[in-house]
Amino acid sequence: MATRPAASTSETDVVIIGAGVAGVSCALECVDIQLDTLVFESAPQAGGQLDEIPHSIRNVATTHFANGQAMQNGLEESAAILGARLRRSTPITRVDLAEGWVEADGASVHTRAFVLATGTSRQELPAAPDGAFGGDVTYQLEPRRERFVGREVVVIGGGDSGTLDALELARAGSAVKLVHRSPELTARDDIVEQVAREPLIQQLAGWELESLHGGERLEEVVLRHADEQRLQVPAGGLVVKIARVPRADLVHGQLDLDRHGAIVVDSELRTSRAGVMAAGDVVANAYPRIATALGQGVLAARSVLRYLQGRS
Repeated sequence: MATRPAASTSETDVVIIGAGVAGVSCALECVDIQLDTLVFESAPQAGGQLDEIPHSIRNVATTHFANGQAMQNGLEESAAILGARLRRSTPITRVDLAEGWVEADGASVHTRAFVLATGTSRQELPAAPDGAFGGDVTYQLEPRRERFVGREVVVIGGGDSGTLDALELARAGSAVKLVHRSPELTARDDIVEQVAREPLIQQLAGWELESLHGGERLEEVVLRHADEQRLQVPAGGLVVKIARVPRADLVHGQLDLDRHGAIVVDSELRTSRAGVMAAGDVVANAYPRIATALGQGVLAARSVLRYLQGRS
């Protein structure tokens, strides 16, 4: 437990940490049901991971967004009603969930409830920095797809994203090596079946990336097996699709996390700590979709209200 500040400079009903889709959705609902609300966001703009989406957003039943940045702009417009309640560029430096306070920007705030909406962060492999070899290494295929068409490409990742990218490349004429550390693919069964039927995809199970070689362009990928074997694979492109990491370091040791470091919640988004809810991609077994985050933000606000009413 952190040492509590000498005095709290302010008090509020609920502190929301993170102003991504889930956090802003929760904040708007909290304000609508007349809860005194503060939102802390470390970035200069609300939106969380939206700016990492390079393609059009087609699965949110509101309007069409050309990309994540367009939706982020819309989220900022919606968040304008929060005014000074939304504190951008203000990372939380310390938090004590048991005692009910946070410290940010040299000041402390006491709160009756929390909502953790800190999202996830992208992992990057040390040997494969995004954009290396003139752009032959990428973590987002869609905006660079034409660069890889017809070339030998290594795709790292056995989940839905990695296998779908492998299928897209193979159907465009690329010979694909699909590399994953697990003995079996972890993607949906229907996608796994498509991969098995695709003659241009070769699976390499149990391997992981060791190094990349080339000049101005990528020429070779070196893989390492669990038994320390090495495999040199000619490649003109590398697409990396590995799991994102939950951003829960701030509350580590203060509530239950799963083996991946995500926050464990119940059906009403209540964590193992009374008065603390979590919403969005940071929760265990999250379905990483914008619509899910929107709905969970509202549900977390309802759980906050019920908790506060119970205390009263």
